Amino acid sequence: MTRSSPTRNPTESESPPGPVLEVEDLAVSYRGTPVLESIRLRVWPYQIVALVGPNGAGKTTLLKAIGGVVPLSAGRVLFCGQPVHLLPAHRVVQRGMIYIPEGMRVFPQMSVMENLEIGAYLHRKSIPERLELVFGLFPELYEKRNSPSKDLSGGEQHMLTLARGLMARARLLLLDDPFMNLSPKIVRRFCDAFRLLSRRGVTLVIASQHVRRILHAADLAYLIEDGRITLSGPGLEVLGNVHLQHILLGSLPERIRQLDPLP
Repeated sequence: MTRSSPTRNPTESESPPGPVLEVEDLAVSYRGTPVLESIRLRVWPYQIVALVGPNGAGKTTLLKAIGGVVPLSAGRVLFCGQPVHLLPAHRVVQRGMIYIPEGMRVFPQMSVMENLEIGAYLHRKSIPERLELVFGLFPELYEKRNSPSKDLSGGEQHMLTLARGLMARARLLLLDDPFMNLSPKIVRRFCDAFRLLSRRGVTLVIASQHVRRILHAADLAYLIEDGRITLSGPGLEVLGNVHLQHILLGSLPERIRQLDPLP
């Protein structure tokens, strides 16, 4: 297993020196049919970790299993050295592991500020500090803080759902396809935000269909096929792997650029 240890200057609560997340022999089944089998991975503090793979490979199920949303058939999940796989999802959130599902919605009739305050319901005393963080990442939210969330653009609503997770004092963010339906410009904004968050002490595990984009940003990446991890390594190393290019991007460079362009 490859470990990447970029230099960080975190301002968040310090994590223990070991992995922030350990997944050991994890398995998930639906009605007796295996969906994930023998998943083993480690995520170190302040990393950006990418989960990539074909549609239906098990990326979303893996994030849900880690976040306590679906039960395990076997294995265990450790967060900052402590087992969390038997805890209910809200207890996992209390510990600082936040799962943000694909297509997560805002509360449309509430203002931007009210949406953010809901995210901080477990940590009311830290609201000023967290607002400084999220408004620094997304100044648009500050400018529209008193506006109904339904009036935000699609990209701004994505920003708000991410910001709401950060208001919960996330130490580990599990993001399922955060780039869905976003323009290339907003995708770049999100990647910049992820890099800044990792420097601030937040660890991120991101499943995405924007393969080239997320692998360029990732310290570490895992390829999932048919419910198993088949490849791991630094993001750019995995991106250059012939097998990944064949199954996800097509074998020709022009095909790769068409599917997932970079400026």
